[in-house]
Amino acid sequence: MKEDPVRLLLVDENAAVRRALVLRLSRAQDIQIIGATGSFDAAMTTLVEQRPDVLILESKRRDGGSLKFCRQVLEMASPPRIVILTSFASEDERLSFAHLGVNQYLLKDIDTEELIRVVREEARHIRLHST
Repeated sequence: MKEDPVRLLLVDENAAVRRALVLRLSRAQDIQIIGATGSFDAAMTTLVEQRPDVLILESKRRDGGSLKFCRQVLEMASPPRIVILTSFASEDERLSFAHLGVNQYLLKDIDTEELIRVVREEARHIRLHST
C-alpha cells in the first residue's frame, strides 16, 4: 500500500527563498507542498484548515516573531513537526527552539537531498506517533 504524500507548509518572509524552496522540495514525488507564505496569519489558517505533517519555518525575520509563532503552533492540539531554517546559526536561537521541542535547526544552504530526507524523517515521526 502506497503511503500518502508528506504534506508540507513553508513559512519564509522572503519570496525568492520561498520559490527556491518550493522548487527544491518539488523534486520529491512524495512531498506535497500545501502552502508557501511569508505571513504568520496565512500560515496559521493553512495549519488549521489543512493540517500539514511538517512545517518549515525560517528563524530570522524582520519582525522577530518566529519563536512566538513556533510556540503557538506547538500549542495546537495536533501540531506538525517543525523544521527551522536559518541563514546563519546561533547557538542561543537553536537552544530556544530546542527548549520548545524543535529538533531540526538547519542552515538554508542545506543540500536539497538532505533537506528532503529531513522532511521525510519528520513526517515519519509524526505518523508513527499518531496511530
